[in-house]
Amino acid sequence: MWTGAGISACMDLALALVAEDHGERLALAVARQLVMYLKRQGGQSQFSVPLWQAPAERRDLDELRAWITANPSADLSAAALADRMCLSERHFARVFRRETGATPAAFVEAARVEAARRLLEGTDEPLDRVAGACGLGSVETLHRAFRRRLGTTPAAYRRRFRTAA
Repeated sequence: MWTGAGISACMDLALALVAEDHGERLALAVARQLVMYLKRQGGQSQFSVPLWQAPAERRDLDELRAWITANPSADLSAAALADRMCLSERHFARVFRRETGATPAAFVEAARVEAARRLLEGTDEPLDRVAGACGLGSVETLHRAFRRRLGTTPAAYRRRFRTAA
């Protein structure tokens, strides 16, 4: 009989069962797909960045969020996004926050960190190229965003979740 004391503990248990039945390699692949640790260390931050929130009442905001996620290196300033929505910057910020629960800047940073996370997992690109490709500009900005959003550094994240050879 196996038991778990909560959702996270039960997810850990499920991964342990996969590892026991099918091996550590498959369990690690499942953990990566679920954006979890195979064996969680105490006090670790969760790495999942929820970019796909509930749909907004305004379809144009859902389309904008999808565009932001697909174009992290574009000019994603509040002014540029407001222009894209044909709204004043101030009104755009109010509408975006009301509909999504996040400021435009917070959503853009989350999208850029998510893009960087995928590059760190699947490529050997140096950190300066990762930062540039994701619109973060510099390694310093990449580090600050990772610390703020994920509680770790880009290099530590890559060591932990690297999937490509």
